[in-house]
Amino acid sequence: MNLLNVKLVRNLLASRWFPFVPQVMILITFGFIIAGGWGVSTSDAALAKVLRNTNLSNLLVWSYWWPVIIVIAILIGRVWCTVCPMELVSTLAARIGLRRRVPGFFRSGWVITIFFTLILLVGIHALSLHRLPHRMAIYMLMLLMVALVCGLVFEKRAFCSYVCPVGHLLGLYAMISPFEWRADDLIKCKECKTRDCSARENYYRLIGHSCTSNLSPPTIKDNRDCLLCTQCLKVCPHKNIRFSTRKPYADFFSGIELKTAQAAFVLLVSGFVVYEILSEWPKSGAIVTWAPDQLIEVLGITGSAVTGFFSATVMFILYPVILFSVVVVLSKFLSRTSAGDIAITRTFALLLVPTMAAAHLIKAVLKMTSRIPYWNHVFADPTGRQTAQRIFDKSLMLDKSIPDVLFPVISYTAAGILLVALVATIIIFRKSTILQKYDIGVKIPLILGTLAYWCVFGGTILMWRFCS
Repeated sequence: MNLLNVKLVRNLLASRWFPFVPQVMILITFGFIIAGGWGVSTSDAALAKVLRNTNLSNLLVWSYWWPVIIVIAILIGRVWCTVCPMELVSTLAARIGLRRRVPGFFRSGWVITIFFTLILLVGIHALSLHRLPHRMAIYMLMLLMVALVCGLVFEKRAFCSYVCPVGHLLGLYAMISPFEWRADDLIKCKECKTRDCSARENYYRLIGHSCTSNLSPPTIKDNRDCLLCTQCLKVCPHKNIRFSTRKPYADFFSGIELKTAQAAFVLLVSGFVVYEILSEWPKSGAIVTWAPDQLIEVLGITGSAVTGFFSATVMFILYPVILFSVVVVLSKFLSRTSAGDIAITRTFALLLVPTMAAAHLIKAVLKMTSRIPYWNHVFADPTGRQTAQRIFDKSLMLDKSIPDVLFPVISYTAAGILLVALVATIIIFRKSTILQKYDIGVKIPLILGTLAYWCVFGGTILMWRFCS
């Protein structure tokens, strides 16, 4: 079903004010969020764990904005990219910028992977920017500045296409979405004389510009790269665009292949999501942090920033590298063909995406519901300083009745999400064209490695939510 046939949807998406007005509104909201976190900090690491939830800006960003865009990407696609203020900043800057060609290293995807690595290892786990509102504010301001600089230096929408790790992650999850944005009639596209959707002279128009993500609507094959900016709908003289429903996970059956940089990105996120889920339950959290804690003690590493960086490196890089390496080595040992290590790595990374997205979705639900008790206090104390201190001193007890009531609902929801991911993965393994090139010696390690990864989450949810 083409949703653009619904008059209300078409009028909204074809409007010259969309997504410009929502982008401006969200940019202003970002300004208020930055102001709300600015100057709010603490040197007490234990207190910071409370302050992250009592400061209104921090609560909004990490407990609701980030989880919500993960949920939306899986269910609908890269809708956040539609209204993201970073895209607006980058686009406006590019209108007056140097418009230099983007270097090949950027276009390879490695800049995104390296940037995300720095955010996780340095920003999150060394500098605790997710716990300290002031550092969160600096981080958000930095993202806006990077988008601005990219727009001033490089051509088109360089920040969104080659630098932003958020959009890249959402693109991977959007492959699961039961919606797609495509050209409607490919014959009309072939016969089109003006090609307004990709014409160079339309790149820098504010409203109704041609695609500046280096895409051509009739050649879009999957949901990874399209930002859903809706500009091609506005500029197409034939109104030959559709926003339609499809089968979930459709992109996984289209012969899709990840780039090497994307596989490395998945490797990193796969480790991060394991930590995110297992750290929710103290028993599983102790398991996942045991090895880095032991290494830190043996090596005599001190300082919260250094230990955080080291621990994150072990969990987000070393753990996944071990899993990927085992799969590749077993494949090489069992296979009778000369399947390449990089090709196997890319395929394995692709197979992990459904489970990774499911775990990320569960984490989003857990985070949003567990933070409900803090809403009774954030508006009376937006900075969160006094509330955090009272909770830390145990002079204020949070009302957790709503999360307690929701506990069984969330448990069964999490189990259902994981089961859907498992079934989807098995179907992908059986029917995806990308796997047909491998013999049984490669397929066995691939499916066993994927199932082992799934079992990390399945076992944790089972023991934590149903057996403890």
